[in-house]
Amino acid sequence: MTIDYAGALIPDLEAGFIAMQEVDPARAAVPLLAAGKIYVDHDFHGASSLQRMPFYRDFLAPLGIGHYALLPVAGDTEYLPVMSIQREAGRRTFTPRELQLMQAVQPHLRNALSLRQQLRHQRAESLILKSTLDSLSFPLLACSPQGRVVTGNTAGQRWLRTPGCPLSDNAIPVPATLRRLLEQACGRDTAEPTSGSLMLADDDILVTLPLCAHGGVHWHDALALVAIQGPRWRKPPPGTLLRAMFGLTPAEIRLVHHLMRHDEPLPAVAEQLRLSLNTVRTQLRAIFQKTHTRRQSDLIRLVGQLALLRSDACP
Repeated sequence: MTIDYAGALIPDLEAGFIAMQEVDPARAAVPLLAAGKIYVDHDFHGASSLQRMPFYRDFLAPLGIGHYALLPVAGDTEYLPVMSIQREAGRRTFTPRELQLMQAVQPHLRNALSLRQQLRHQRAESLILKSTLDSLSFPLLACSPQGRVVTGNTAGQRWLRTPGCPLSDNAIPVPATLRRLLEQACGRDTAEPTSGSLMLADDDILVTLPLCAHGGVHWHDALALVAIQGPRWRKPPPGTLLRAMFGLTPAEIRLVHHLMRHDEPLPAVAEQLRLSLNTVRTQLRAIFQKTHTRRQSDLIRLVGQLALLRSDACP
């Protein structure tokens, strides 16, 4: 079992802790910590015996630390994050009231760790998604209704630096026609967010698409997808956008393409694709989750809008 002290330690303190970790008496309390209980050194070992332990005599005492407690934040059989609370030497041991406060803060520490882990996962997913979007040869951007660029692929960042780009920092506020398209893609004054297009110089076409296929977000807080198409931008292979934007698997892309071509019930779809009905339903649920759609009509509308990007979303 690895005990991980959440948060950063002073370099000298961290080096000493690593060197002394094997003799840390808290290791004897791993079952207690794994059960979610707070470890208090003087309660677990007895205050009189602590000073004879090398961990206290050779490591904590020179640092001016007399006692410490460990609050388990989360954990399993291999990994146990804890928060350490130290009390300087010469002061009283932890009181029952202080232990109650430690117990009260434990749920908040667990939530904080969970949020940190979620953030790490989202950052990893974002890096993977950006790497995939960077493989697209045409500009692809996410924009606010006001025309502020939130993120984009490498081609999109290059396009923003071209002279006369309507979404560059120098173009704020964006042209009224483009802003109206962005607002419509975000759902302003429309029953459903709608796609649109605008001719640009050099035979480029600016296409605006809803970033999510259903409501629940006020149009002012929504984002629009902006793509630039034209003769100078290479056409991506079939299914590229569905894979790059939503992480659909080949099997899921195949199902989407079939649904776009054939208006038939799921049992007939399963028969045509030579899959079980349960497999088709499982794939469709995964597609709904990944594309933020709720029903087949939402999904078909979304893929139809992606077809504006000449991506062969539905070959």
